[in-house]
Amino acid sequence: MTTIESRYLNTDFDLKSESAFDTLRAELAERCLELHYQGGEDGHHHASYESKHDYESSETGAEFDILRIVEVLKSLSDQAKSELQGCYLREFNIGFDCGDTWGFGHSVPQEVIAEAADLGCSLAVTLYPTRHPDGKPRE
Repeated sequence: MTTIESRYLNTDFDLKSESAFDTLRAELAERCLELHYQGGEDGHHHASYESKHDYESSETGAEFDILRIVEVLKSLSDQAKSELQGCYLREFNIGFDCGDTWGFGHSVPQEVIAEAADLGCSLAVTLYPTRHPDGKPRE
């Protein structure tokens, strides 16, 4: 059986609000990759973004993706910052492929966590299985 390595995938910046945040959306979409922005069935607005970066860069990992988005958040207009504060979810969601690695670590420095916390953001982790229940690799 081929061993599948665990690895960092990306960090999404997820937002949820009881009201639309169109100015925030426009400013984030200029400097980030917008994955989606929509009104949900629950009547709330949901959005998800990733940092824009050079995939050939040696600066990869949650630390760099979070800091890229933090830089964008700090440069927002007053209106967009107000809409950001109105979001009840402001979360950096760090994603990993979980392979056959017995133990896998990926650290985020305290300074990066502090930058996110200073903006009222939380951290989450999502683990994606790389195998089906029968043991066959996912494609």
